[in-house]
Amino acid sequence: MKASHECDWLILFVALVLCVIGVATLYSAGHPVRVSGAPVESVYLQRQLLWLAVGSVALLLGAVVPFRVYETLAQVMYAACVVLLVAVLLLPNRGETQRWIALGPVNIQPSELAKVGVLFVWARALSGHRGDPNRIRKLVHLLVLFAVPFLLVLRQPDLGTSLVFPGLLLAMMYWRGFRGIHIIFLLSPFVTSFLIVYGDMSHNPWPFGVFIVAVFAVAYVRRRRLLESVSLIVANLGIGLAVPVVWNDLKSYQQTRILNFLDPNVDRLGAGWQVIQSKIAIGSGGFGGKGYLAGTQKALEFLPAKHTDFVFSVLGEEMGFVGALVVLSLFAIIVYRALAVAQKCKSEFASTVCVGIAAYFFLQVAVNVAMTTGMAPVTGIPLPFVSYGGSSLLVSSFLIGFLLNASARWYEY
Repeated sequence: MKASHECDWLILFVALVLCVIGVATLYSAGHPVRVSGAPVESVYLQRQLLWLAVGSVALLLGAVVPFRVYETLAQVMYAACVVLLVAVLLLPNRGETQRWIALGPVNIQPSELAKVGVLFVWARALSGHRGDPNRIRKLVHLLVLFAVPFLLVLRQPDLGTSLVFPGLLLAMMYWRGFRGIHIIFLLSPFVTSFLIVYGDMSHNPWPFGVFIVAVFAVAYVRRRRLLESVSLIVANLGIGLAVPVVWNDLKSYQQTRILNFLDPNVDRLGAGWQVIQSKIAIGSGGFGGKGYLAGTQKALEFLPAKHTDFVFSVLGEEMGFVGALVVLSLFAIIVYRALAVAQKCKSEFASTVCVGIAAYFFLQVAVNVAMTTGMAPVTGIPLPFVSYGGSSLLVSSFLIGFLLNASARWYEY
């Protein structure tokens, strides 16, 4: 990297601290448990340390290769990610979910790698445009680039990862100056879907009805742009008709997770068990926590997926509010510095990617924490650098490397 003195080393330092916290938490999560005679902590730690070594290579790759190279190869990387997502669906089915490609002893999750591909191709599509960025043609182009990986990931099915994609796209569109009507256009179908499911469960159709009236009101105010207004109405009415079909096509465990999110007491000993136990673990940690290695919920095996999805629950139980606040503050520093780099970069591509990276870390952390505290459905989204998992660690490390790259080469177009 040129101008290394201008590189934002704080980002790297914070990422390293999070990795150390992750290793320590994973050790604690498996401390009292043994698998086939071997302590669980040694099994997970050996694999995670190996992935950390590979992740350091990914970080170096993101930091050293000029970001103009990634801009040139954005479409190639996007196509490669789509091919991998299709390959996952063509592999023999090994259960209810089909998310990994086995490469010998290593499993790769293409849906995680796809987050890098979509960030680059969306940033390229949004940067360097000529004329009005709010043209319908540009919006349609973005929707096509969005729909392909979104639907492929949803088909695996991986509902949690697929729902990260719209959040990334909306943040990048907002940064590039898209009008609010287009943001509403992309966001409103998700609100419609939620209100339909909620109304069906609670036998109360009024929330969906009120929202549709609001959509018509917005369309009426924007009636001078007839195509946009009609598209907004058609999209929401179309979603209203499609959601029941999609709902019936979901796996039973996915339906249960969503319904359990709306009311965890529906199945306290079944699907609601993991959320309830997670909330007990975090709540029992209090202000200062029970102490490192002293967590009882994870030790007595009440807490499920404690190495992956619910690793934040282990941290909250043992380190308490203080420890959880420290971890969240570290992620907040990464998000803040990523936005600072985005604002400083002269390259529209690099600036837009940095905003996407900020959105990536914000969404991953927000959804994971909300999931463990019962404020979001259990979607299987890992906590970056802390949860066990190679693909997520590779992606997070590479994106940190890109931030270092952009902060050092901010003056390049």
